[in-house]
Amino acid sequence: MSDFEQFVEFVQYTKRFRNVGVGPRRYLRDYSDPFSKYSVEEFHARYRFTPDVVKSVILPMLDSIRKPSKRGLPFPPEIMLLITLRYYATGSFQKMQKDVMNICQQSVSRIIVQVSNLIATKMKKYVKFPTDTEELNMVKQKFYEINHFPEVIGCVDCTQIKIRSPGGETSDVYKNRKGFYSINVQTVVGPNLEFFNLVARWPGSTPDSFIYNNSSIKQRLDTGELEGVILGDSDFAASNTLLTPFLSPNSIPQEQYNKSLYETRKLVEHCLGIWKGRFPCLQVGMCIKVETVVAVICACAALHNIAVSVGDVAPTNWEMAEIDTDVDFTTTNEHPNSEGFVARQLFVDRYFQNY
Repeated sequence: MSDFEQFVEFVQYTKRFRNVGVGPRRYLRDYSDPFSKYSVEEFHARYRFTPDVVKSVILPMLDSIRKPSKRGLPFPPEIMLLITLRYYATGSFQKMQKDVMNICQQSVSRIIVQVSNLIATKMKKYVKFPTDTEELNMVKQKFYEINHFPEVIGCVDCTQIKIRSPGGETSDVYKNRKGFYSINVQTVVGPNLEFFNLVARWPGSTPDSFIYNNSSIKQRLDTGELEGVILGDSDFAASNTLLTPFLSPNSIPQEQYNKSLYETRKLVEHCLGIWKGRFPCLQVGMCIKVETVVAVICACAALHNIAVSVGDVAPTNWEMAEIDTDVDFTTTNEHPNSEGFVARQLFVDRYFQNY
């Protein structure tokens, strides 16, 4: 019998003495085993993963959490993980009331912070670019098969994760151009709808181009550590390693370049829709501290890649989120003599002249 099963059995045993004046000390925590309570489909709908994946893949990430004992009845890692996954699947403490097993909200909040921080520290293990040349060439081939855009190793986009006002004199920097408070999260997505890179530390008002220009992914591309190009929209400045569409294409090759880029880059929007659909906490607005929001974002990115790795990419039992694809044209730069424009035109001349 596992520690978790022993714990559940012990709590169920003590419940029999709630209304009796003698016997073991009375505990009011009501633990029923969710792994046996729900069918696989119900469990997946509530926690966004199957029981097998939770037990065999995600739970080992919490090994550093103290093992339960009967003294004081600390929370088992299984319970802590399921409470956290349920929060990710709802984004609301109120909607979780039937799932927190009579644990007070203060304890639930502490559990979410602890588990989110722990999973977030493992993000770089799951969210990373392939480093092997053969693997990177396979990525390029998969992107090319979408709509014949060559040399692509990723698609970049930023997405706003809604938060409550953090308060204080600097709170306005978190208010984005849509008028709500948020974290502006930069993502780079691979051809299998996985995250290759994620940056979640900038307030909502930060321009996408600024985030990219101060990111490690730009440095790795510019130094040649990563060989290839990534595709972005016009919120980003074009360069020889980040390609964006022509705002006013004036030739058939430029038009074909734009069409191929648009079709290939749909992947990042699709990925973000799946990500936010799996974890609605990312779209409803989290009423928790900013530093915890960042941990939740990173944890959800790692969990998304785990889902992709086990073939659980886009389940049909929830709706994908709609992703805002508006471009802030006040930040675009389409000067024909700019370095980015020249690099983009050279790319067209090399790969799209046959159209």
